Amino acid sequence: MKRKSASTRGKDGANTILPVQVETNDLTPQQQSALVALLSCPTYAAASAKSGVSPATLWRYTQDETFARRLREARAVVVSQAVLRLQYAASDAVKALHDIVNSAETSGSVRVAAARVIIEQTFRAVELDDLRARINELEQFILKKQEEDALDRGRKTASNEEDEDD
Repeated sequence: MKRKSASTRGKDGANTILPVQVETNDLTPQQQSALVALLSCPTYAAASAKSGVSPATLWRYTQDETFARRLREARAVVVSQAVLRLQYAASDAVKALHDIVNSAETSGSVRVAAARVIIEQTFRAVELDDLRARINELEQFILKKQEEDALDRGRKTASNEEDEDD
């Protein structure tokens, strides 16, 4: 496997490395460059310019089953990394809101707005946890019911076979 990485420039000007694994036997070097460019550029035109692949060829690549699958896999990795970074930053955001709410120097309206965000997000998180738990319970109930139904069908089939033997 050949490891390629794409870098993008964030709002703060820092480069962010996006690791992308590309198997060399699946994609040509030109396709690998196109894939990395598609992950790191905001538009097809920019990806075309960065990779040196024409827009028409870039589009054709995206229609290829193997290339499209590799692009989806690489995007999933990038999104997963972004979610991890957001989760990490969330604690800083909560601390910032907490500091605003508790700051005597902050205006009352800003403190109320920060408090409202904290309360709304807390309720939302609790609701999501409750829904997750209820969905789990329903899934377990459905699985149990399906198993019971399968056992009942098995018993009926066995009973019918015994009746036929008599």
